Amino acid sequence: MPRRLGLPSVYLAAAVATAATTAVPLAMTPASGLALRPAVSEPTRPYVVTARSRVAAQDLVGEVRWRVRRYYTAALPGFATFLTAAELAELRTDPRVRAIEPDRQIHPMTAGRSTRPPSVPGTGAGTTVYVVDSGVDAGRAEFGDRAWRAFDATGGTGRDCGWGHGTQVAARVHAVSPRARIASVRVLGCGGSGTLADTLAGLDWIHRHARGPSVANLSVDGADSPALDAAVQALVRSGVFVAGTADSSTCRVMPGGAAYSSIAPHLAGTAARHLERHPAVHPSVLASWLKCTAARGAIRQNPSGAPDLPMRDGGL
Repeated sequence: MPRRLGLPSVYLAAAVATAATTAVPLAMTPASGLALRPAVSEPTRPYVVTARSRVAAQDLVGEVRWRVRRYYTAALPGFATFLTAAELAELRTDPRVRAIEPDRQIHPMTAGRSTRPPSVPGTGAGTTVYVVDSGVDAGRAEFGDRAWRAFDATGGTGRDCGWGHGTQVAARVHAVSPRARIASVRVLGCGGSGTLADTLAGLDWIHRHARGPSVANLSVDGADSPALDAAVQALVRSGVFVAGTADSSTCRVMPGGAAYSSIAPHLAGTAARHLERHPAVHPSVLASWLKCTAARGAIRQNPSGAPDLPMRDGGL
C-alpha cells in the first residue's frame, strides 16, 4: 500500500486564508486555484469530490457553501475543496456525489532501466510525451528544442527545483524516442512530493490540451485513489496512452487501458515509436502491440520506488 504521510503545511495555510476571507463570486475556471468562501469557525480539511456527472459537478461548484480549490472539467466531473465535518457528512448524502476522498500527498516513484533496446523502429517523431512529475529542466542540451514547460499545477514556473526526478524520467523517455516532444506537466513541489488535487489538475490539463499522437508518463504513486483512477481512464478514453510506474517489471494493462511497469519511461518512449508509425491507434490496441500482460486486479504501487530491473518477458 502506498505510504500516506501527514498533510502538507500548505493546506493549513490555505485553510486559514480561506477562513479569514469574505465571499466572492466563484470563477468557473478549469482546475482553478482557490475560490474564496465565507468564513467558518470550524476546522476544515482538504477533500476531492467526484460527482456523478459534469452537470452535477457544475451545480455543486456553483453553490457558495463549498470552499472550492480546483474545478476539474475534463479528467473527471469533480472538484477539490475544504470541508468541515458537518459539510463532509452533508455531501456524503448528496445524490449528486459519487465519491469523496481525502486529499493526500503524492510521491515520485523510482523508474527502472531496461537493458533491452526497443524492438520497434522509429524515433518518436510527431508525438508528444507528457511527463507528469516534478518538472523538467527543459534547457538541457540533450533535449535540444524538443522539451518545454507546459503546465505547473503547483503555481510555479515549471522548473524542476526538487531532486531532478522529472528531468531524469524525461531523459529516459528521450533516450528511447529522441525526436518525441517532451511536455513537462509539473505536479510535485520542490520538496519532492505533491498532492492528489494537483496531480488531478495535471491530468485535467493534458486532457484539455493534448493534440495528435500523445503519451502521458505518470511516475508517481496513487494507488487506492478512485479519483485518480477515473482521471487516468478518462485520459485513455480520450486517446492518450498512459504509462504508469509500478513495482513490477512486467508490463501490465489495467481494465481502463493504462499500462504499468517499473520501466514506465522506457514504455512511454516505445509507445511514442509505435505512434510515429500508427498515429491514430487507440491506447488499448497500442498496449497489446507492446505485448503487455492483461491484469484484472489493481496494481500495487510502491512509493518508496522500484529497483532497476530489466524486462523479463520481452516485447519492449
